[in-house]
Amino acid sequence: MNNLTDKIVSTAITVVGGYVGTKVVEFTWRKVTGHDAPKDAEDTEANMWSAITFATISAGITALIRVTSQRGAHKAIESMKSRSPKKAGAAEV
Repeated sequence: MNNLTDKIVSTAITVVGGYVGTKVVEFTWRKVTGHDAPKDAEDTEANMWSAITFATISAGITALIRVTSQRGAHKAIESMKSRSPKKAGAAEV
């Protein structure tokens, strides 16, 4: 694989992981609190503390997913590289 393909695969895995993580946090928030996740700044129904709590939890989960998905993507790319057939005439060291 070349460097561009590595970046595309890594970015795709990170984006999908972030999307899934966001949906999991929103679903969990709805089940625990009984309310939708506070997203709209104009929403007067969501109080400041619930918005701060949701933002903190969401940011933490997002950071965790980002780091984990980037490490997983790196391992997957390295694994694919090691399994790819060697070029003919390439000297082994």
